[in-house]
Amino acid sequence: MNIEIIGFRLPTITPDPSRHSSCGWIAICDSKEVGWCNMSFLPDNTLKFEDSFVHPDYRGRGIYKMLWNKRMDYYNSHLTHYKIISYCKPTTLKHFLNNGFTIKENITLVERLPVKNVVT
Repeated sequence: MNIEIIGFRLPTITPDPSRHSSCGWIAICDSKEVGWCNMSFLPDNTLKFEDSFVHPDYRGRGIYKMLWNKRMDYYNSHLTHYKIISYCKPTTLKHFLNNGFTIKENITLVERLPVKNVVT
């Protein structure tokens, strides 16, 4: 299995949040997108690590870690003056904690289902 990690919309200079809203990386295996991760540029020199996803058929093969490492390599090369924030699911919290992050607060996801379905 050969995985290639490709960056998209990576700024070549220090990003301005008013011009560069986000960038990220895609994991490709046999010409098929099998995962991604991204980050957003916020005011006050803050990065937000956004969604990460690995297709269920490709999980357990180190792809999440490859995406993580590529994003952190970019951060370490270009953005170390930025603070990083992220929301984590229980499945990734340990990984974040093992990489120098601390828990700032716990947040609970809530949901309200639609009252009725829209018919088209």
